[in-house]
Amino acid sequence: MHDYAIFGHNRATIGRWLGIISIVLAGAASSLFAWLYEATSAETYVAAIVTPAIIYFILHCCFNKFAWKLLSFSTPNVSGVWSVQGKTLNEDGSTKYDWKAEIDIEQTWEKICVTLRTSQSSSESYTATLAAKPGTKAGWVLHYGYSNTPDSNQYHELNSHKGYCELVFNKELSQGEASYFNSNGRRTFGQMTLRKEK
Repeated sequence: MHDYAIFGHNRATIGRWLGIISIVLAGAASSLFAWLYEATSAETYVAAIVTPAIIYFILHCCFNKFAWKLLSFSTPNVSGVWSVQGKTLNEDGSTKYDWKAEIDIEQTWEKICVTLRTSQSSSESYTATLAAKPGTKAGWVLHYGYSNTPDSNQYHELNSHKGYCELVFNKELSQGEASYFNSNGRRTFGQMTLRKEK
């Protein structure tokens, strides 16, 4: 997985809030342990290791993996497996050939990876950005660059190459449409239609 940018979302602000919560929780934990010591006269060593840094680390891990999906932080959850109907186009816009694929998007709050698999090759993203489309009914757009590697039995026909894709999701994040183009190694371009499977 790799880092990705989200336009209109400030991760630093979330980090500051996690830091404030960590300090408050660390103070509350210290007070609790002091009260337990006075009430029971039992030594506790846990208080010595409950610091804001440790609490921040735990909160950050939980937020990065889980909490961002449950709360509205202007970050869409596009992770999942998507079925793809693709077509490679000619210069005049006519269809050169049709193909099928599967896209698997793995996503956390900080990182993402878009993997596309066809019967002949696979590609994996190395950079990405997410942005909201304008309008109340609009969805989200995912821009990503990818590297494609042919299967071992396809090297005599296909070349490794890099490309770029713009994928537009509907507001419900249940389907999407995409345009892509490839650079040196396979100078092709086309369109994709996506539907979320799981």
